[in-house]
Amino acid sequence: MPQTDNAETAALISNPTPEVKSRWRVINILLTIFVVAIVVVTLVSAIVFHADFNSLVANAFFATTLALIVISQGLMLFWYRQGELDPKFRYYLYFAAFCTLLMCIAGNLFYHLPASCKKSCPTCPPN
Repeated sequence: MPQTDNAETAALISNPTPEVKSRWRVINILLTIFVVAIVVVTLVSAIVFHADFNSLVANAFFATTLALIVISQGLMLFWYRQGELDPKFRYYLYFAAFCTLLMCIAGNLFYHLPASCKKSCPTCPPN
């Protein structure tokens, strides 16, 4: 099996072919649409699903934190697409998107799980 040269690999990463660029662009667009959709669902759930004022405050705090994180990631994505960030930040952006998805899943579980938990879980506090 031929071994690839490190200089060739570095050149391909720093200056990819048009086919590779279009493939990464499609992946970026699909990932962005998916993350934005999940974040919007989470933000709407934070406002709509609350039992009392205290849970509304907690949900609003979580939604604000999530929105600020997504804004900072969007700014980094904008800088990346403008070419102001190195290509190595692409993997950081994927990692940040994955962490945002996990945070949205945790938020949605926090919003929707307690209602069913209170009926069947003996350790949950009473209403």
